[in-house]
Amino acid sequence: MPRNNIERITAAIGSSVERLSPGKPLEARRLLLAAFRAYKLKLKFLPGKELPPSKQYLGPISMSCMIRPLAHPDRQVLTSIFTPSELFHAMGLFPMCAEQFATYTNGAGAEHIFVEIAERAGIAETFCSYHKVVIGGAYSGVLPKPLAVVNTSLACDANNLTFRKASELLAAPQYYIDVPYNPSRDAVEYVADQLREMGSWLEDLSGIRIDEGKLKESVQCSQRTIRTLRHIIPYRAQRYVPSELTAELYEVLMTHNALGLPETLKYAQLLLKDFESSKEQPGRKILWMHSNPFYQDVVKKTFNYKSDPWIALTEMCYDELLPSREEDPYMAMAYRTVYNSFNGPVTRRAGKAVRMAKEIGADGVILFCHWGCKETCGGSAVIADALEEAGFPVLILNGDGVDSRNSSDGQVGTRLGAFLEMLGTDSHS
Repeated sequence: MPRNNIERITAAIGSSVERLSPGKPLEARRLLLAAFRAYKLKLKFLPGKELPPSKQYLGPISMSCMIRPLAHPDRQVLTSIFTPSELFHAMGLFPMCAEQFATYTNGAGAEHIFVEIAERAGIAETFCSYHKVVIGGAYSGVLPKPLAVVNTSLACDANNLTFRKASELLAAPQYYIDVPYNPSRDAVEYVADQLREMGSWLEDLSGIRIDEGKLKESVQCSQRTIRTLRHIIPYRAQRYVPSELTAELYEVLMTHNALGLPETLKYAQLLLKDFESSKEQPGRKILWMHSNPFYQDVVKKTFNYKSDPWIALTEMCYDELLPSREEDPYMAMAYRTVYNSFNGPVTRRAGKAVRMAKEIGADGVILFCHWGCKETCGGSAVIADALEEAGFPVLILNGDGVDSRNSSDGQVGTRLGAFLEMLGTDSHS
């Protein structure tokens, strides 16, 4: 379908959702769900021709991860991106990541109304726009009442406030997983005990018994996926596989809340095949940190399907790739959560960024400071200093991953262009 037709359809959907949401939330929800289902079909039968098999497979299964919880709220668990989800999968429950809901709503051209509803209700303009969309969805009723709300203390204040507010607005019970700041064996055991307790809590809430065999299979599937994705990392230092900003965000979802699903393992295996059959490219390799403005034209024109420059690795597709030797599934999930680079002081994340940049031989790093993300914006200087000391040029790029009104094509285009021009004359590689 021509791009201008897609844009017209998206604008029409967004306009209708904005009109319906304040007074007719059920109709707005049905429209969003219909749009997501239609887009899944588009991705399945008319995928981007430039995309390799792995990325063509990735789009439809990622859409399913949004459609299932929205269509079946009685089995939905509204959760945070850093919450291990294998337990949900083993119970036949559908995790819906809050950031995922906000991002997909932007994809439907409908995020503005939810931001406005949240701000009219007293949520600060400077609050994270991902979370404003979720809170606005809850206030309006477009976001349905889930079976439960489950989140961890990772990785920001907005995360902790949003899920508490969503639980209150949606009249849904909340379970909070406290993750110790400093990683240790005791911290892993502490989180594992909370996950076991959460399982019993979910059993009572849902009436579904946990099949420990299925849970173990789901965690083993996660471990196989993680090992496969880690095996790909050396290829990223030399070989180019076509991608796009949206596909990078799909992969973030698959490496977090969709870990443990057979579809995620299949994606990892397909991606490995694509890298194995790809060719070396001389283009400038970028490590992209944090979320990305996947909708912004100037950024899409710079990176989508481009081999120079190309995003060799997205940070948030890497933070969960922590293989564990733990036999107990609860300990394995807890280990991945406690040792996540987003847990603890920003110096831990900075050190991980340096290791990532070295592993892929990055020519430069783009640190995207998303609107309202106090942790990333506040820690950006520390991260940049660590990377530059290690010899990697850094661009701190301000923008908004969800609310398009907070983005400036002119400013972003000028800064991106200048940074990439500098890399072309003074490449790290």
